[in-house]
Amino acid sequence: MSSSPRVGVVRRSMLTDPLLIKAPLGRSRSKGLAAPGPDFTFGTSSNLLRDGGVAEALSSWNVQPRQEESATQLADFVSLNREAVKSGMVTPKELSQYRAQRAQSSASELRHGRLPRRRDQVPDITFGVRNRPSSPMSDVLSHQYVQRWLHDQLSKNQTNNLKCKMKPGCIPDTRTTLLRRSKSLPVIETPPKPARFAQVGPALDTFRDQETRVRAFGARRSSSQTQRSVLRTARHEEPGGKRAKPL
Repeated sequence: MSSSPRVGVVRRSMLTDPLLIKAPLGRSRSKGLAAPGPDFTFGTSSNLLRDGGVAEALSSWNVQPRQEESATQLADFVSLNREAVKSGMVTPKELSQYRAQRAQSSASELRHGRLPRRRDQVPDITFGVRNRPSSPMSDVLSHQYVQRWLHDQLSKNQTNNLKCKMKPGCIPDTRTTLLRRSKSLPVIETPPKPARFAQVGPALDTFRDQETRVRAFGARRSSSQTQRSVLRTARHEEPGGKRAKPL
């Protein structure tokens, strides 16, 4: 392993250390990996497979033993109290003794493989899908179901034909014809009036009361009528005293 003799103690571990291994003359340096002994088998040993052919495959099965799970059932105190009251036990001591006794009996039932009693279900509830009632053999042999099916199909065809039939010369109404025959109601559109101008009082009120206001408006109306009549007569008369022709 080395090109020159070593001085000192040479241990076996030194021959496997790649830092201490020296390459011999004319050869490559060794990796220092120790080869296994002759009793070492690379891969899987054949004696572990126990390859005995078809006989071993049919007779020897490597099956793990089934482990029984420890069934721990929680005590149903509601049902225990109900059963205890039905049995006539009311005091706390009697209830505790009854619970302990029922717990022991339920544990023994589970140990022997008995299933615990299921709680009472509502009688009018059916879990799952109910079976269809059996067909009467007389109807099956006399082909009653086929006759019923044919009758239903014929009735469906007749109803469909009645829906599709139309009277000759009858033109169905469209939206345009209906609008032509109908009279549209007049739409009265009121001009929009802002709410802030709906009830606005006068900015200046020079009358003392409402009666004074009415008398003033009446006097102004009568004076305006008098002025109109005077202007009309003055317009019809000419300057020479002659009356003008009416227009």
